[in-house]
Amino acid sequence: MITSNPSKKPSNTCVTCRARKVRCDGQRDICNNCMRLGFTCSYDDSIPTHTNTSLSAAGMNSDGTAASDALTIHAVASHPPRRRVRQACQSCHSRKAKCSGTMPKCDRCRAHSLECVYRPSKRSRLSATPGASSSQHGRDSLIGDGASGMLASGGSGRDDYLSDQSRSASDHLESNGLADLRHLPPPEESLIIRTFEKFFRHVHHIALFSFLHQASLMQRYHSGSMDRPLLLSLIGITSILTDLGPGAREYGNRCISAAESLIQRDIGRPTVLKIQALVLIIKHRIFCRRFSDAFMLTGLASRFAAALQLNHENPRLCFLAQESRRRLMWSLFMTDIGMAAGHPDFTLWAHRPECIDLKLPCNERNFEYDLPEVTESLVPPPRQSDGSLPPLTDKVGFLALHIRIQWIRSKILAFTKTLVLPRTGGLDLKALPRKCEELQDDLIAFEGRLPPQFKWNESNLRLRAYHPRLCVYLMTHIWWEQCHCDLYRIALVGRRDSLSKEAISRLDPAFVKYCQRQCFEHAKAMAEMLDMVLQKGVPVSDLDLPVLGYQCANTLYYTLASCGDEFGLSHASVTEMAATCLKVVKQSAPGPAAAAIVSLAHL
Repeated sequence: MITSNPSKKPSNTCVTCRARKVRCDGQRDICNNCMRLGFTCSYDDSIPTHTNTSLSAAGMNSDGTAASDALTIHAVASHPPRRRVRQACQSCHSRKAKCSGTMPKCDRCRAHSLECVYRPSKRSRLSATPGASSSQHGRDSLIGDGASGMLASGGSGRDDYLSDQSRSASDHLESNGLADLRHLPPPEESLIIRTFEKFFRHVHHIALFSFLHQASLMQRYHSGSMDRPLLLSLIGITSILTDLGPGAREYGNRCISAAESLIQRDIGRPTVLKIQALVLIIKHRIFCRRFSDAFMLTGLASRFAAALQLNHENPRLCFLAQESRRRLMWSLFMTDIGMAAGHPDFTLWAHRPECIDLKLPCNERNFEYDLPEVTESLVPPPRQSDGSLPPLTDKVGFLALHIRIQWIRSKILAFTKTLVLPRTGGLDLKALPRKCEELQDDLIAFEGRLPPQFKWNESNLRLRAYHPRLCVYLMTHIWWEQCHCDLYRIALVGRRDSLSKEAISRLDPAFVKYCQRQCFEHAKAMAEMLDMVLQKGVPVSDLDLPVLGYQCANTLYYTLASCGDEFGLSHASVTEMAATCLKVVKQSAPGPAAAAIVSLAHL
């Protein structure tokens, strides 16, 4: 018996579900799968086949992702990813991570700014420089965007010139970055593990670097999701502050350059990880005396932070993420204070601390073990009704105190700069002693609120002798002494950031003598602190310690030359105190500061 083949049923699967190889319910005008995932459904007649989508600056959210998510969803819907790929790149293969197999870069390498390299197959030989196609694609898209923009707006010749100049600068930067990456061999596993060990043992205690959480960082690395610029910057800063082995310092310098190039190539997508890497890069540039680079990178990092709203609390995040972002923002705040040095035109955050709507960092133990804790604000609470100072709560640690003393110092530097800058108007010399007294009260209140276990004495130093937080304990107290020198050197003739000789002659002689006495007493106290550190044999390393050692020795030698007989100073006693500063500076971070102290002794 002859039977006819049954006719095929009409297809109830949309194009998107068919490409994704999933079951489709065939619902019109859009199936449930596409509606739930936000994909473009072939049943939806209201969506045209080709749409022009543009990015806007408002598309940046607090997590640093751009508005291009809509473009990504549309692209995935139109061209869904394959379930299997022919070949995984070397980075994903070594980490046993899922690879999208896309060219010229897979999704994982593009997200983490990694170099994506595919092994050449028998059928097709890939290029030996995989970054070249990516670079060319970026240039082509940039030229296309610029051309469309000029056609739409009818740009003038000047706009054409600026567009060409912008493209050439971008091409030059990108080619330099690619050259750095091509010639930089990937770090070995042993070097990376050694970097983590050295960093968290000897470097992490520095206040500027305390935003990294060790457990989270190690977990990201072992899972293969470590951000490459952050990893390279960690190797760079650790290699210059510790001994990672022969040739590690030169390799670390190249890692810093490569990390900076990676960030510059992806400058339009700010992330928290990029800001973390930038902070490490900035301090490395400062240590290598590349101050112009550090100055410009500070502005870039601050723009990234503003785009991500790091200066505001984000209660939607977990405590660990909030605290890490909080510490990162305060690190930028302290970096800005150091880069501006009181100049109002150079500051980005120091002159407007009210824009940083954040609490101070919590104790290290709470951050390490993810224990939520609420601390004080940057501005300390006012005096009580009886005029006494409110006690410092147990939730405030030395990292928070270090940030607060830096804030007080920024106010002192801003005040002195307004007096000595040439473009400033007439000086109100009569109000100078009163303003100095107000800033002095801030310093007295800071020290007066410290509990006994936070005070500076031999017992507290001995208890912290081999504790990781010794550095921030010492540096907070030394900065408190240096703040007095920064404040009162304004009346010392010939000193940097001091008034002119003619203006000082119009001041009350008693006030001038008081300023000289205050500078000497606090410089002497700094030398005694450093001498106590040497006697205890405790290792201290901090990026600011060489600067403070030089300032201390400079003030002592100035006092010896100007009024040594009046204060009962001898050349031998001052030389002994300066030698103490020199020893600590050499032990902490040998460099130009040590040579400068030696030159002071020969003046």
